[in-house]
Amino acid sequence: MIRIILLGFLGLIVSATNLYAIPAFARQMGVSCNTCHAQNGYPALNRFGRSFKASGYTMVGSQKTIDDNDGKFLSITDTLNLSLNVKAGYIQSSNPDEEAKIEFPNALGFMIAGRVANNIGIFTEIGYESEDEEDFTFQLSTLVVPVVYNVAEYTLGGVFYRTSEFGATASYDTLATGSKANGQTLQAASAASAQSYLVENAGEEATAEGVGFYVANDLWYGVYSAYVPTVGTVSGIKPASYASLAFTPQLGKWDVGVGAQLWWGNAKRNDTNTSLPKIEEKTNHYALNFQAMGDVYDVPLSCFVTYAKAKKGSIYAENDHDVSALTSVVEVAAIPRVLMFSGGYRVADNGLRLNYNDNAALVAMKYFYKENVQCQVDYVKNQNSDKRDEVYVTLRAVF
Repeated sequence: MIRIILLGFLGLIVSATNLYAIPAFARQMGVSCNTCHAQNGYPALNRFGRSFKASGYTMVGSQKTIDDNDGKFLSITDTLNLSLNVKAGYIQSSNPDEEAKIEFPNALGFMIAGRVANNIGIFTEIGYESEDEEDFTFQLSTLVVPVVYNVAEYTLGGVFYRTSEFGATASYDTLATGSKANGQTLQAASAASAQSYLVENAGEEATAEGVGFYVANDLWYGVYSAYVPTVGTVSGIKPASYASLAFTPQLGKWDVGVGAQLWWGNAKRNDTNTSLPKIEEKTNHYALNFQAMGDVYDVPLSCFVTYAKAKKGSIYAENDHDVSALTSVVEVAAIPRVLMFSGGYRVADNGLRLNYNDNAALVAMKYFYKENVQCQVDYVKNQNSDKRDEVYVTLRAVF
């Protein structure tokens, strides 16, 4: 434990981060990262940040554009929007058979993102993960291409996407409840987000490729996507479906979000070797989300609650029973946008016939040395006898 504490203080001294507020977007808009992100920093989006994402990353500020004929045939930024994400960390996982390890880098990624045209954007990440260190290669992690149109006060968007991290929610999602990996406010994702728990409990990756459609304004958004839970070249596709509906009102000083998500259908596909049998994956799960970000007596306070359930036989519930989780997290900013403390609890059923209780308690600290430089320390007390406690000391910088 002393070693863990020392590593935590080392993180404060060297000051790196668990956020990547994507400076490529900050350069495009000519504003600070906190213009788009809420009081507790990345990844939580405020109202302006949600509008920027709804625009398909096409909004521009101080960055100049190269236009032809009033942007009818050409409208691109005059510089390439490129960011680099570097992450290191100390990790003690819940698996008692794995030794705790220090990883540098734990992740390394190049992000090219922003405006392609006045109504087309792009988000691309090409990255290296430490799990692939025996075969060190950079691979396409995520590619999202939104095409948007404004109709009255609404934004209508079509999205083509492929991701190994975010699942079908890569089509569109603006809540900070962790329904997709880069929407999580804490490193201990499966303790803070029910959706992340489903993925981690199944030992799966949130891979997906498909096409989505969304409609959004300041008060709500709705999404539908047809997708297959894989990446790469396939044939003979029959997609599964994903849908989401969320309301994002401003109630006094509180920025509130309430949403529901549903995945359904059997995704079928042939592998690139078409002589193999067709692969079929059942997607049958749903999730509910709540978030509220405001302040109490001028102290910034954020609350996140999620519930998710996967039906037996689906890709996230391949054990004896349904898998479910309920998570709650409260975050208090001791020093606004600099030092934050979090506490949470997870009530979960892992779907096993025996030893199914998978409850856990969570405490965490985030320290922002700069808007794009952070140290985070997470500790998870697992109550399942097959799991040990988890520790994450994460250092990340993005520029």
